Formats: sequence, C-alpha cells, structure tokens
Amino acid sequence: PFLTTETVSRVLTQLNQYKARAPNDTSPYILKLFAHFLSASLTVLFNVSVSSLTVSCQWKKFHIAPVFKKGDKHDVKNYRPISLLCMVSKVFDRCIFDHLYPFVDN
Repeated sequence: PFLTTETVSRVLTQLNQYKARAPNDTSPYILKLFAHFLSASLTVLFNVSVSSLTVSCQWKKFHIAPVFKKGDKHDVKNYRPISLLCMVSKVFDRCIFDHLYPFVDN
C-alpha cells in the first residue's frame, strides 16, 4: 500500500481543531477526536484514490471566504480571500506530501 494507517492516523491527530472549515464539512475536531476509528477506512479510501489516479469531485470543491486585514471594514480592499477546502482532502494532501517529501532532493 502507498499510505499506511499509521501515517493517516498521525496526520489526523495533528489536525488543528480550530482551523476554519468549509460549510457542511466535517469538523477537524471530530476527525482528530475519532482518528483511531477513522484512520483505517480513510487509508483504504486514500490508497484506492492513489492507485486509480482519481480524486473525489467533493474534494475539489471549495468555499471562498473574505478575511478582514485592517483599516475600514466597509472597504472591500481591506479583505483577502481564503479558500476553505474539504478537511478529508487536506488530510489526503498532507499524507501524500509526507510520503513524497523524503524523496525530494533539497
């Protein structure tokens, strides 16, 4: 298998439970709390995704939210956009990154 249950479990337990999430998305708090129970299923899902070279359409969707920087709150220029992605997609991306990073030559 490309990814292991230990890798997925570690990434889940390292999630920042206070990070913003997309509307109607799984809470990072829940993913972190139930990491032990979810890691095996997510590992299978992630490995199938890697072996089939496909990614769920739901993982590609994002929600853009404005974040206030400073100054007048009524001025649109004082906001910056952030993309809120699916938490499972973020976990998948992190697992892939952690797996490939050791092979990248600095």
